[in-house]
Amino acid sequence: MPVRIIKPEEILECEKIQSIAFISSLDIAQLKKELAENPNPPDRYIGFFNEENVITACMELPEYQVRYEDGRVKMIGLGGVASLPEHRFGGAVRQTVYAAFRLMREEGAVFSCLYPFSHPYYRQFGYETCQLSASYTLPIQALRKFRCGAAVCMLLPGEGVRQLQAVFDRHFLGCNLPVQREARHWKKLTGSDPYKERTYTYLLEREKEPCAYVIFSAQRANSQEDYLCQVREMAFTGPQGLSDALGFLYRLSAQYNRVRLPLPENIPLPALLDESYEIKTELYSHAMGRVIHLQKALEQKRHFEGADYTLRAVDEAIPENDGIFHIHCQNGRVSVERCEAAADLTADIRTMALLLLGAVSLDEALYRPDVQAAANLDTLRAVFIRRPVFLTDHF
Repeated sequence: MPVRIIKPEEILECEKIQSIAFISSLDIAQLKKELAENPNPPDRYIGFFNEENVITACMELPEYQVRYEDGRVKMIGLGGVASLPEHRFGGAVRQTVYAAFRLMREEGAVFSCLYPFSHPYYRQFGYETCQLSASYTLPIQALRKFRCGAAVCMLLPGEGVRQLQAVFDRHFLGCNLPVQREARHWKKLTGSDPYKERTYTYLLEREKEPCAYVIFSAQRANSQEDYLCQVREMAFTGPQGLSDALGFLYRLSAQYNRVRLPLPENIPLPALLDESYEIKTELYSHAMGRVIHLQKALEQKRHFEGADYTLRAVDEAIPENDGIFHIHCQNGRVSVERCEAAADLTADIRTMALLLLGAVSLDEALYRPDVQAAANLDTLRAVFIRRPVFLTDHF
């Protein structure tokens, strides 16, 4: 088989391919040293080998537990997809992606996500944009109405992980796709020396309980004196935590002229300011999601007691997802079985991901040309409702 998991001694070749594909510099001597110290990195590679046993295409398969509805499911990402220019247009990437899908299903993954270089390119593999995020840029003086009543502490690398995790879990409680972070994920986000890298982590507490955190970096803008406060991540346990976090950011007004702040689309920041004209809002769709195991996703989707409907899913890449399914909820348990009945709802697997994750409601999905709702609309509307989707961990 030309596609297989990459062995530890072959990782260097994959890194070389990625360096060429992403036009990024690579210190081979340093990488060899790192691989010698840690020959088994946490994320696996899968690669395509030609007849001369040369790796011509590769990708990483980072594994996560992510929040889905009221529980956790396995999500395996697709990252670092790269191929050598001299071997392109031969189908190596496609074969590797399909092999990755088979591996994901065998290992119990329900979803796969990625951050694409091109959305149309990955739609051909069944991925779809599943998250709409907002980035707000505003004068830091626009936050002058907010006051921080919480105790504030700057954390150094390795400090306060338990408190950060507690805020993160509360902040994303109602969202789909947030990662269940491990120590290595927090290290990647907060592990740099703030005095060297100018990236800072602040924990906010009320009555000795964590209520918010802000992680930001200093970026020079138009001049030596013009600094932008680039918030990498901000989380809070409720409205008071948000107010405290915004009040803390206002404390930085002596150093920073502006702040850029990413937030889920369900946080109405412009409506919280005195003058909405002071804020510049950018909405962007970046992360893409895919259903790897449709039956498991439906079984763990929140349904009301007595829900009963049929759907037809179209999936050209994963045959197990393709077909007509009967879904029924009884005694709190959702059963999903293949059937030959007429479908109440028909949709491509890309739209299925949006519906299952809550990125769109049923009525919003009806605008997509692949969707046909033939019957049982009240049930479908009650099952496929909007829910915040927020994947913040990049890979």
